[in-house]
Amino acid sequence: MRSEKQKRNRILFMFMVFLVLVYSFCKTGEESQGIKNLRAFAKLYGYVRYFHPSDEASRIDWDRFAIYGVEKAKNAKNPQELKSILEELFFPLAPTIQIYDSNKKPDKLKVDIPYDTSRLKVVAWQHKGLGFGAANSAYLSIRINRENILKAATPGILTQGIDVTVLRGREIKLTASVRAEVEGVGNQGHLWLRVDRENKQMGFFDNMSDRPIVSEEWNEYEIKGKVADDAVMVFFGSILQGTGKLWLDDFELSTLSDANQWEHVDTKNPGFEQDEVGQKPKQWGGMSRGYSYTVQNQDPHLGEKCLLIESVGQKMPGPLFDKYPEVGDVVDKELDADLSCQIPLALYTDESGTLGKNVEYPVDNLISELNAKDFGGLNANNEFVRMAGVTIAWNVFQHFYPYFDVVDVDWDRELTNALNSALKDKTEKDFFYTLSRLVAKLQDGHGNVFHPVRMQQAGLPIKVDWIENQVVVTVSKDTVHFKRGDIILEIDGIGAEMALLDAEEFISGSPEWKRWKSLNRFGYGEPGTMAKLKLKRGAEMLEIEIERNFKEYLVESTRSNIEKLENGIYYVNLDKASWAEINVRIGDLAKARGIIFDLRGYPNGNHQIICHLLEKNDTSNAWMQIPLIIYPDQDNIVDYQKRGWGLAAKEPHIRGKAVFIIYGGCISYAESFMSFIEFYKLAEIVGQPTAGTNGNVNPFMLPGGFRVIWTGMKVLKHDGSQHHLIGIQPTVPAERTIRGVIEGRDEFLEKALEVVKQ
Repeated sequence: MRSEKQKRNRILFMFMVFLVLVYSFCKTGEESQGIKNLRAFAKLYGYVRYFHPSDEASRIDWDRFAIYGVEKAKNAKNPQELKSILEELFFPLAPTIQIYDSNKKPDKLKVDIPYDTSRLKVVAWQHKGLGFGAANSAYLSIRINRENILKAATPGILTQGIDVTVLRGREIKLTASVRAEVEGVGNQGHLWLRVDRENKQMGFFDNMSDRPIVSEEWNEYEIKGKVADDAVMVFFGSILQGTGKLWLDDFELSTLSDANQWEHVDTKNPGFEQDEVGQKPKQWGGMSRGYSYTVQNQDPHLGEKCLLIESVGQKMPGPLFDKYPEVGDVVDKELDADLSCQIPLALYTDESGTLGKNVEYPVDNLISELNAKDFGGLNANNEFVRMAGVTIAWNVFQHFYPYFDVVDVDWDRELTNALNSALKDKTEKDFFYTLSRLVAKLQDGHGNVFHPVRMQQAGLPIKVDWIENQVVVTVSKDTVHFKRGDIILEIDGIGAEMALLDAEEFISGSPEWKRWKSLNRFGYGEPGTMAKLKLKRGAEMLEIEIERNFKEYLVESTRSNIEKLENGIYYVNLDKASWAEINVRIGDLAKARGIIFDLRGYPNGNHQIICHLLEKNDTSNAWMQIPLIIYPDQDNIVDYQKRGWGLAAKEPHIRGKAVFIIYGGCISYAESFMSFIEFYKLAEIVGQPTAGTNGNVNPFMLPGGFRVIWTGMKVLKHDGSQHHLIGIQPTVPAERTIRGVIEGRDEFLEKALEVVKQ
């Protein structure tokens, strides 16, 4: 009986499994069509935005279009319906493109070329890396034979500072009246307030990154913060981010008295009433290049005058390089959902614009539709903002990320993964992690996603390191709960190493950089939540519970910037010492028996010291390379703009034995610095491998207020070999020990001293 019952139960179980699989297959099929639709839209979006040169495409707000387009495309029931939707979306922008069934051939090119083209010019895209329209950037994108206006590379800043030593310990408030005229993602106004403490430490800081000013009406905005007990100065002012106009009036600082009343604090020219109309304001600083600062008497909020900050465009002549697509050059690309596209890469233009109009799909109608939609206040709680964010970010990297040749990733598959994840997301925080996971797949140490949801997190009053394969406390600001040398075994029920690995899923870069960053944010979470930890202190096992409320970045080193250690051996902290400080001591350093250069950090603008180590002028001039691109998907890259630093050997020459200390936190400029030491064999290198990421970053904004940074150029070692993910390798490896941490020893420095004395 039991055997028969077991058989019946097994048959019933298998039948239920079959039903679940059938349901899952059907449901997956439904989702699959939606994902295919979004993939097709995303790919066509990238091809048209970055490579199709029509004047119509240049008129569109591409961020708004992405939000609008994913909503239209997502729910198409089949490829033919999707094809019609894509044509309605893209033909107004790109009248000469074709969208066709992948099993068919496209029609002939949809452009009537005049018999006489002698009076016509060619319009086509050229990309030096990917330019986002910023002047003074290493990266530029233009359409040849078109007026290309570049915006300022940095925000338009207004600043003023006052001494606040008499206000220490008090609450402070900044208010000002502001209005703005801005359009497009990332173009916005802000007030800002910063408290500077002793020893160049920063205290309270708020730049309204989570509440930008975009209203055209006068409104009063405020920032409140705490003046630290060791504060020396408060700086405040405004920011115009990107392009547009920002009007300012009635700045006021006040402090909370012992009687709990706000009291006025004197500032200079707070309402711009002291200034002449048409002139720059007096008593204020900042005033960034690329912006005009003009006192006006039209429509002030109070009094007779106000200040207008306005972005000023800069014309960029072209071409950027010799090669560009010719009329007739097209690319045929598969999209998805059994659809493909043909994209002309060059068009003729006459006085009226690029040729190839399509009267059935007027671009003005599309622009009117976009303008009629209310995009204000949209954030990543909205599904279509999330889909648009994935679409934009994926395309930036697909066409312009320079390291796919050395990074092991199926980037096409990551589009599907990111879209699926974004569909499941419900909140801004969810989507922050979706974007972070996508960027992490690039293995780019510069790759990062910024959003207020991340900035709101808080951590623990400790610094930890990975020592002897364990998470070890190296600095503690709370000696009641943590001691130097404590081993953290668990946090919130998760093994300490697993907690690091979980965090590293969302960190981009080499294993060394991932570990360095995960250690620096160990224990971070929602402010005010309780962290439960298990510690090992010697033979003792401890369990503690502590609130996450700490945001200060802790450091271990307390050494002077430059000091004499022993027997003619000097120590130079390159993370802190400026070139001016080093240059004053260059005579002593040149005569020293040995010098230890500590680069466990980021150089403080002091790479000139390399010139005093070089015996001959630097001749390596091709290790930084910006790709020159005219075809999508990085096909047939034209060439690379190659450059180096061109350092010259200088006297006095440092003749003593030099040693550099490095670790996994050395990145970018630090690795450029160390690349000379490595290539020219200027010193021994003690420590651990560096991050393996170098090259100028190239930030961009996404709908919903997400800021993404990434590396836009390829950097090689000076001998032409791979640097990315490899970094600078020490000639003398060194490791820390738990015993050394407990005893307060700097074991890397000890090893460096040992090498110098050899």
